[in-house]
Amino acid sequence: MFRSTVLLCRRIWRISPLSTFPYRGRCRTAFTFSAHDGRAGHVHAACPKICGCEAYKANPKSPGRVKDGEILHLLVSDPQHRLPTGEINPVLAEQIDRGGLSVLRQHAADDEFLETIEELKAASRGKGRERYLHGVMSFKASTIRSVGSTRFMCVYDTALPRKPNHADIMAPSLPPAVSKKEGVRAQRARTKQLIELIGSGFESAGDFREGLLLSYARPRSAPSTGENGAS
Repeated sequence: MFRSTVLLCRRIWRISPLSTFPYRGRCRTAFTFSAHDGRAGHVHAACPKICGCEAYKANPKSPGRVKDGEILHLLVSDPQHRLPTGEINPVLAEQIDRGGLSVLRQHAADDEFLETIEELKAASRGKGRERYLHGVMSFKASTIRSVGSTRFMCVYDTALPRKPNHADIMAPSLPPAVSKKEGVRAQRARTKQLIELIGSGFESAGDFREGLLLSYARPRSAPSTGENGAS
């Protein structure tokens, strides 16, 4: 009787959500942390496998994990997110080691883009600054997930209530550094490589989705502040 009960329990465990998705709850909890609370570190610690939380939905209403072939869209603000050379500001890309670099997936509705830029503008106004939109940088998830056979970036489904096609790019934890200086140098080198991999698939605010975001571009009469800090 005891043996049959044990066997039955094992069968139930094998087909239960807990055995199929043993780290789902931990991953979802980790995603709720803020950048100031070390969100990226919590996400990586939630699952023993590198980028293991990619396997789970951020919430039940999510469209699912981000596939390699999906196009990701990164909103490029003016003046915070782009350097005079046309490259993404490293300060923006460094978010991969904190709270995650926020992107929208290819099937995101127009309203999700509008919601995002309005949030960015509101945040800048709260600091007494104005924010405009240069445009959108687009690239495949597979472009940044791996370099050769080595895993490079994690692309997590982090759906939000008003933005179900939201995702975050986070860098896996680096091996322990000999010194703090060496660790910072390794992070900067990885950030530089990410910027290079993202490439130059840029569309201006006036060109993206037939001018969807044109009204957020800097008017010709508006002066440039010369800022280059991301926020």
